[in-house]
Amino acid sequence: MARSGQIGTKAKAAKKRSPVRAPQLTPEQQDRFEQSKLLRTPRVRALWPGLTEKQRDLVHAPERAAGHYYPLTSGELADLTGLSTRQVQYWADHGLLPCWRKNGRRLFESVGLIVAFSLVNSKQSERQFYRRILTAPLDELAAQVGILSSVLAVRLEDATDEEAAALTAVVDTLPHS
Repeated sequence: MARSGQIGTKAKAAKKRSPVRAPQLTPEQQDRFEQSKLLRTPRVRALWPGLTEKQRDLVHAPERAAGHYYPLTSGELADLTGLSTRQVQYWADHGLLPCWRKNGRRLFESVGLIVAFSLVNSKQSERQFYRRILTAPLDELAAQVGILSSVLAVRLEDATDEEAAALTAVVDTLPHS
């Protein structure tokens, strides 16, 4: 049988304990966490069906070809995708290939590999289009977006509910200012 004094002492000790705090992430862990959040965005999720079975397998298990799991370097991403290291670096530096940096090196998580495979699967004319968008002055880009939104509005009139939902989900992920 417990003494009443013991119960009071345990209750006081429990009150004195500090609350449990979530662990603080290191900058590297925070960068990697931000990359993993991109996997859930409609823009990236829309790319997955366009990958081949082999590409999907490499996304799930890059260690089969690269010898280790994520993160991958620019050279390793280039080797896995068939892009040149220079192309990988260009796309990463212009924001098209998601990456994070450590000691000046570009490092890629699975989302970067998915986007890179999508670039590999795209036509050369599409890549040139992306390159022009990345380097276009903002006033020209604004005009192009205006034209694109007009075309999308017309296309949405004839779209199925599923197609319209998929498109608007992607548009809704764009930042609003």
